[in-house]
Amino acid sequence: MLRTMLHSMPRRFLAGLCLLAALSGVLPVPARAAEEPGKTVNLLLIGQDRLPGERRARSDSIILCTFRTGTGELILTSFLRDLYVSIPGNGSNRINAAYTFGGIPLLTDTLRENFAVEVDGSIEVDFSQFAQIIDVLGGVELELRQDEAEVINLETGSALTAGTHVLSGSQALSYSRIRRLDADGDFSRTQRQRKVLEQLLESYRDANLVTVAKVLKGILPMITTDLSTRELLSLALELFPLLSDLSTQTQRIPADGTYRDEKIDGMCVLVADMKKARQLLSETISPK
Repeated sequence: MLRTMLHSMPRRFLAGLCLLAALSGVLPVPARAAEEPGKTVNLLLIGQDRLPGERRARSDSIILCTFRTGTGELILTSFLRDLYVSIPGNGSNRINAAYTFGGIPLLTDTLRENFAVEVDGSIEVDFSQFAQIIDVLGGVELELRQDEAEVINLETGSALTAGTHVLSGSQALSYSRIRRLDADGDFSRTQRQRKVLEQLLESYRDANLVTVAKVLKGILPMITTDLSTRELLSLALELFPLLSDLSTQTQRIPADGTYRDEKIDGMCVLVADMKKARQLLSETISPK
């Protein structure tokens, strides 16, 4: 199965790969997207908040990016980190433990076993690197509530107010981590993360290829991926033509009304109705 890659700056990143491929003559322009109008491509974005000295932390952010080439849609699906799932070979635990136990391979196996989701490729970014990437891209424009601005100010020494601002990397990271301002905690936190991705996509929808190439060199060393350079280039060329008119939708697992809060083995977890979760994913990310 052909694997794919998309980062939190989709058009800029893919545009740069396209330019590099064209300049190097590495690959011909593939026509697979046109030949397979119902093709679906799934990329898993993994954010980890690693402490100094740690080799691998639990995945703090798990977002599946789904391209549906038949409809020109990008669906961003957050899997909440406290989801209680079966982890192959490791019993049952929170879903974010899968990454600690076995890295990208075990996390993708966990998604397949519990949700029947096939991941075509994965990238992992440490949160400190996420901030650097946002800075390389020139920041991200977001609308803030006053209480959100106050949290960011406290953590970064800023002087933001309610309203729309172009956030720096450290400010965007602080925004993406907020979880105690709202009663639903991680639900709103993951919504903020998806909002950052949406705004970056919108901001760079019409990015110039030459400009993209200048920032690409600084971005690539900041990511970890299970994709080869050849796969990245091929998929960049394939997906780039879709991006200018791409529509974006967001969702999360579990959805409202499809889970219950429980305490299992001393852990506060979300026990989802797995049948309803799989049905939602089948309806939203399957090819059309």
